[in-house]
Amino acid sequence: MDRRNFIKSLLASGALGSSSLAAQAANELFTPGAAQPVLIVGQSGLPHADELVLRLTQVFVAAGIKQVKAEATGSELIEYSHVTALLDGVPGHRVIGVMDDAAALIFQELAAVRGAACVVSTHHRFAAQEVRHCCTLAGLEASIVWSDSLADHAERIGRLYAGTLGGQELAADRSALLASDNSAREADGTPGSLVSFLINV
Repeated sequence: MDRRNFIKSLLASGALGSSSLAAQAANELFTPGAAQPVLIVGQSGLPHADELVLRLTQVFVAAGIKQVKAEATGSELIEYSHVTALLDGVPGHRVIGVMDDAAALIFQELAAVRGAACVVSTHHRFAAQEVRHCCTLAGLEASIVWSDSLADHAERIGRLYAGTLGGQELAADRSALLASDNSAREADGTPGSLVSFLINV
């Protein structure tokens, strides 16, 4: 399956992640360590990062994808020793990062020195009630750009990464993902930007 068509299908679909698409994605994009947990590294104190990490976790649970979480400050995410320690502790050699632009660039560069490959990288720019995304996927010649409402964007990004990792079919009903977690917060219209990415260590 063409990678660009795969991502377009995910973005256009209400479900974003049928089992057949997810299986194809896992075969084409990211099969190493499929049975092992994914490490989600979130930057603490960054607007919108906590919400995206929360939604990633909820979507992954619904998709049957095991994950472990780690938090780090922006200064820790640009330190060689701290990034190395995080990467050394990755059980399945898969990392999702949610952090600011500078930390994402340095984290990925430090990971690349160790032979890591970036599979997906998405830049998220927040406005009052809208989020604009620019997604780059390994093998694509051009980025894919789209916008979501502030209330819905995090779940869609979660489904994008779950589909890429090859999780189980996801429920189309958004409320089913949120019902088990009362810590879900109302969308915050604070302007800003962050980067999410998936790397294979």
